[in-house]
Amino acid sequence: MLNSEYSKRVHNRYFKSVVSALYMIDTILYIIGEKDHIEQVQEAVSGLIEPCTQDLLREIERLEKLRDDNGVSGLPKYSNPGRYDIEIVSPQVSQFVSLMLKMDDAMKLVDTLWLSNIIPNDKRADTERQWQLRIQKLARRIISLRGSAYKEARARGKTAEVETAAQALIAKGVDLDTDNDKDLTEIEATSEADTEEAAPKSTRRYG
Repeated sequence: MLNSEYSKRVHNRYFKSVVSALYMIDTILYIIGEKDHIEQVQEAVSGLIEPCTQDLLREIERLEKLRDDNGVSGLPKYSNPGRYDIEIVSPQVSQFVSLMLKMDDAMKLVDTLWLSNIIPNDKRADTERQWQLRIQKLARRIISLRGSAYKEARARGKTAEVETAAQALIAKGVDLDTDNDKDLTEIEATSEADTEEAAPKSTRRYG
């Protein structure tokens, strides 16, 4: 469950593309079937997600200290939380889901500080923008890894097997995108639109 409007927006814009890419990376690795290659790619994916998770944990700690230093307690109540059914098919999908939940925790703290008049509107927007760019960059890199996995499968003559496996997943109801260029283009277009929407101009700091 995601509570903040910001986290729901990020989920709607990036989650499907990233999880779809992770599904396909796992599928392609299984078809290629070489243990060393599988471990190398899985470690690369985890290596992209983990630093972002650790930075979010540090941000949560910083925001909690700012909240406590100002004598604020509790969190806002949200009238329309987002509830999502997610099938965890790999440790990397689990990592990304955990990342989204931690982002929601951070944004709830940002909302708390904003509602308590501890941070101004522009700094709230700055913080949201910073993390949206971080997730956008992460999504782009994971999708690019899927593209690399496709190339590896083609080089090994496994293209038909990959396409058959992808269609089988779709037939089972898995919400799957297989168009790397399309996903990357949509992410870039979303980023440009968000820049025009938000464009926070203040450079003031808080905390």
